[in-house]
Amino acid sequence: MIILGIETSCDETALAIIETCDNNGIFECRVISSLIHSQAELHSAYGGVFPTLAKREHEKNLVPLLEKILEKLKVDKKISVTIQDSRFKIQEEDTRTNTPTTEKIGNFNEITASFKTEFAEQNSDLVASVVNAQFLAYKPNIDAIAVTEGPGLEPALWTGIVFAKMLSRLWNIPVIPVNHMEGHVVGSLLESDVANCEWQKLKTLPMPALALLISGGHTELVKVETSSNKLVAQKFHYTIIGQTKDDAVGEAFDKVARLLGLPYPGGPHISKLAQSAREQGIKSILKLPRPMINSGDLNFSFSGLKTAVLYAVKDEEKSTNSKDNFLSDEFKKGLAREFEDSVTETLDAKLRKAIEETGAQSVIIGGGVSANSMLRAQFQKTATEYGIGLYLPSQHISGDNALMIALAGALSGPNTSKEIRAHGTKRLGN
Repeated sequence: MIILGIETSCDETALAIIETCDNNGIFECRVISSLIHSQAELHSAYGGVFPTLAKREHEKNLVPLLEKILEKLKVDKKISVTIQDSRFKIQEEDTRTNTPTTEKIGNFNEITASFKTEFAEQNSDLVASVVNAQFLAYKPNIDAIAVTEGPGLEPALWTGIVFAKMLSRLWNIPVIPVNHMEGHVVGSLLESDVANCEWQKLKTLPMPALALLISGGHTELVKVETSSNKLVAQKFHYTIIGQTKDDAVGEAFDKVARLLGLPYPGGPHISKLAQSAREQGIKSILKLPRPMINSGDLNFSFSGLKTAVLYAVKDEEKSTNSKDNFLSDEFKKGLAREFEDSVTETLDAKLRKAIEETGAQSVIIGGGVSANSMLRAQFQKTATEYGIGLYLPSQHISGDNALMIALAGALSGPNTSKEIRAHGTKRLGN
């Protein structure tokens, strides 16, 4: 099965194409293409994501991105897969369908005309883009569409969903709704995100597993279970056992970066300053709190930590009699290091408690903050101490991407719901 993934939950417009199959009861896939168009530079002026702008940019970028990714599908070798000695043998012919990679849609103009009535009121730019895209009049060799339905910014989510609905009607193929957070879970199981079209098995995941999802909008500890040891188009079972009571950890990184005069997104800039502080032996003059580290539960809170940084910055400005909110490089580096240390110690303490309470045999880390090198090193140390596997996403998979959405859609199987809607606050497990 060839699946097109669509991801528009926040400020990344992303599309991906994968192919999947069942090899003697074992799920395997190959990455054909995965593209991301970032809006970070546009949103930096606002110090965070501006929903209306994100929606507008998704409408502008989806069709050009699709045209580009379909070109990759056209030049990709047509394949058939045969089992030989439990391994795949690739043949340069398409015996799977015996049909051209594209076919002309006879009633293209009639179908697209209906889009103007049904979707144009809320997505006028997207509809205009689709109607004028003559390449869409040729159905590509795609079997299903997986699209993010939530959580995320609802205006942005709706853009991807409407696009998926239009393509579904044009090409007469089903749409699979995907939970964005599940994408972060299964994305960390990929052996490789490289679009080299080579078949790969997903990493073996000992159960029960524990997922720590850390991003700009979420900080969650999730128990992951399954009724089978094989990954063949089946769903994992999720139970949220801990979550943030206020700010997500990625949001805290961005807010602290803003207080220090750093650009959006703030995480990489905070980490760069913190690393420089460690190399130069610079420490903060104050100790920041480790929020809820001894709360006795598995929940998080980062709002107070952000406020502590705010007070530290104000005190520094007063002590230096700065009239233009000037902060020295040494102060910024020291405070960035202390903030990152606080976040690392807090997340790691909760992770250790969760491992002990659940008896987890493996740990998955997902979400944009998982790219932080300090956190990755600490989580690896913790997993080693407990003698369990650690599953970290690649740089490409850690942020928002459509590859993980296509993969999650393939694993969850066909959609039985008649209607797909945007769920801004959708949770794992429901």
